[in-house]
Amino acid sequence: MAATAARRIDIVVPYAPRPQFVAFHNRKERFALGVAHRRAGKTVACINDLIHGALTCPKRQPRFAYVAPLQKQAKSVAWDYLKHYALAVPVTTAHESELHVDFPNGGQVRLHGADNPDALRGIYLDGVVLDEYAQMRAVVWPEVIRPALADRLGWAAFIGSPMGRNAFCELYETAKSDPSWFVFRLKASETGLIPAAELEAARAVMSVDQYAQEFECSFDAAVVGAYYGSLMQQAEAARNASDSPRRPTWLVFEAAPHRQSAAGSSANISCPMTPRRANSPRARRASRR
Repeated sequence: MAATAARRIDIVVPYAPRPQFVAFHNRKERFALGVAHRRAGKTVACINDLIHGALTCPKRQPRFAYVAPLQKQAKSVAWDYLKHYALAVPVTTAHESELHVDFPNGGQVRLHGADNPDALRGIYLDGVVLDEYAQMRAVVWPEVIRPALADRLGWAAFIGSPMGRNAFCELYETAKSDPSWFVFRLKASETGLIPAAELEAARAVMSVDQYAQEFECSFDAAVVGAYYGSLMQQAEAARNASDSPRRPTWLVFEAAPHRQSAAGSSANISCPMTPRRANSPRARRASRR
């Protein structure tokens, strides 16, 4: 009896990547990190990256995951996108209560929340996206997600907008100098994805720090309750402007004691700051304390 020839089935997913994410989809590095402005399309790009992974992974029962800071956030942000693109694949099923889709090749993409990291222990992953990593607990990546990738050599992609100089910022700075990472940064002033008039309208109702963080991907913008954000941006700009050694700033600032609330967030939003010359008698007395 003649062997039956394998039939090729071409699957078309209704997704056309934005030019800004083409390099992300074509990356060869195992790990990736993207800092992107609001409404850049990062979640849609990552969901389709997971779908492609689940459909093309050669391993048995491929498992891919999208992780948001909260379970309900994963559902509200990504579930409709996942169903829209995944269900274009024939014989694919969506499980509403469990927030996962199953593909005919045995592959699966599931949504998770980082608010219950212990629920992620014990699973294996061939690929994972951690969306808005800046809002996740520090233990989620090193203690929970990273071990889940080990035996199948899975990949990971971190994506989000800055929220000050936290773990996401530290990972970004480290990844930039590591050739095993694919790193990109999308500022609204450079991508052209949002009309200039809309950006100006947003700028009119946002503070300088809010706009710098949400649309210009600045890690130095001060979050609510934080101090010195604009000063950090000025210092960074000064460092980038010249490689020559610089003398310490001549301004010294006084601030009321920085209290912390029980939850760990700032309890006092503002404080008086008075500039004075660093070589003044009062400054010298402060430096001796």
